[in-house]
Amino acid sequence: MSDDIAASRRDLVARVATLELLVSDLIDLLWSVAPNEMERLANEAARDLDIQNTRILAAAEHQRERLFTVLTERKRKLKHRRRLGREAEPQPLSA
Repeated sequence: MSDDIAASRRDLVARVATLELLVSDLIDLLWSVAPNEMERLANEAARDLDIQNTRILAAAEHQRERLFTVLTERKRKLKHRRRLGREAEPQPLSA
C-alpha cells in the first residue's frame, strides 16, 4: 500500500514538474510574441500583490498567506521572464 502511495506521489511530482516547464516555455514564447501584453500582465501581477498586501483579513489570515504566496510567485515568474526576454534571444522550443 505504501509503495502505491509513493509511486502516486512520484507520478504527481513528475506531472507538476512537466506542467511547470510547459508554463515556463509558454511564458517565454509569449514574451517574444506579445511583449506589450506580457508587460501589462506583469504590471497587473505587481498591482495585485500590492493590493493584497494592503488588505487586512483578520478572519482568514491563512487564506491571505496562501494568496500572497501565489501572487508573489506569479509576480516573480513574470518579472524574471521579462528580464530574460530583453537580455537574451528567444530560445526555440525543443520537440
